[in-house]
Amino acid sequence: MKEEKTPEPAEAQPHVATGASSLLDIAKQRAQQRASDKKVVPLKKAPPAKRPAVALADDEEELGARARKAADIVKTILTLPEMPKRKRQLPWTPISFGLVVAIPTILTALYFAFIASPQYVVETQFSVRGAGQASLGALGLPALVGGGAQSGDSYIVADYIHSAQILPDIKSQTGVDIRTVYSRPTIDFLYRENGTRSLDEFRDYWRNMVNVSYNATTGNVTMRVFAFSPSDAKQIAQSILSVSEHLVNALSEKSRQQVVEAANQQVARSEERLRNIRKQMTELQITEQAVDPTAVATMEATIISSLEQELANLRTRYKALVDTVSSDAPSARVIERNISALEAQLVEQKKRLTGEAKGQPDDGKRTRAGADTSNALPQMISRFSELGVEQEFAVKAYTASLAALETSMQEAQKQERYFAVYVPPREPEVALYPFSVLNTGIVFLASFGFWLIGYFVFRSVKDHAI
Repeated sequence: MKEEKTPEPAEAQPHVATGASSLLDIAKQRAQQRASDKKVVPLKKAPPAKRPAVALADDEEELGARARKAADIVKTILTLPEMPKRKRQLPWTPISFGLVVAIPTILTALYFAFIASPQYVVETQFSVRGAGQASLGALGLPALVGGGAQSGDSYIVADYIHSAQILPDIKSQTGVDIRTVYSRPTIDFLYRENGTRSLDEFRDYWRNMVNVSYNATTGNVTMRVFAFSPSDAKQIAQSILSVSEHLVNALSEKSRQQVVEAANQQVARSEERLRNIRKQMTELQITEQAVDPTAVATMEATIISSLEQELANLRTRYKALVDTVSSDAPSARVIERNISALEAQLVEQKKRLTGEAKGQPDDGKRTRAGADTSNALPQMISRFSELGVEQEFAVKAYTASLAALETSMQEAQKQERYFAVYVPPREPEVALYPFSVLNTGIVFLASFGFWLIGYFVFRSVKDHAI
């Protein structure tokens, strides 16, 4: 019977409850004790009769099966259920941080440390001034000057510097090709420009390399030119100032020409009108052979007066003679014929003066030019009067236009503009740009902010997923 107690399978399984608490260990020992008691009790009640070897083997096998069954029960009760193993996943958080934040920051730092070309800056300041502005400045009114025509010219210059037109102007006037300067192989690949691009495409790049600001209070313009060598920066700044000065001079000259041209046109019209009137007056004087119609009328009146006086004398003589001798006397007839001739001449002279001889038969009386004098004198006087009035108005208009021309020329001188550079460009000594540390920090903060937003969005979507 002692050999039957030797197989104790329950005690051969101590590893099942390894790592359990003391309470579980106590429960396991008690279960093993009960299992061992159940094995021993039936053996003590069995008769001492000897059994065959085959029966003993069957009993031992049965006892072993019972012991294994009891051990399986204990193992099932005390062993914790196995949880399903999770699949191993990639650490996406550090991977995404490296791709979005670390790699761009490192590449940016390497670019600014080993690749980026140094940028040199030339700063210059200029302004557009005029004669009117100087007089107002002397009176202590600088604030009124900023809103005048000079401020408009300064704005024009600032816009002209940022336009695409300045590039061909610089090339034609100074011989400097801006696109060639910014497309040299010594410049890094990010800032190097393609020299074959069109002006419209190059304009955006040009605006980034030239900064122009206008001060509305002082009327001054500040210009900053960026380049990749000190000599190029200074050369570009001087070229810009040269073409800008040429533009201001052209605008000033055009403004003066416009003001003076209007006055000149008015003077030309007045002069032409006066010339035409004088020409007509000269032609009339030549035709009538009279310089002054008033003198002609005075002369005709004098003739009439003399004829009347002579006629009166003859009539007096004729009356005295008739009282003395007969009217048929030869002397009386002579005086009578003279009286008749004077009367006829007097009537004719009066008709010429009053113009009443129209429609009368030609009596052979003509002017010095050979024209009929039946109604020439009144028409001549009327024509002379009309031309005299027109000439008077033409002279006054011509005088007024000349005065306006003189005033316009003075105003044009006041509108003249001067391109004044009071801070000339100077060749830089050191490169102020780019800010390597600052730009790297900006890239890091921007990429980190972008990654942080993406991370929170991803976590929020994952937590609310069904």
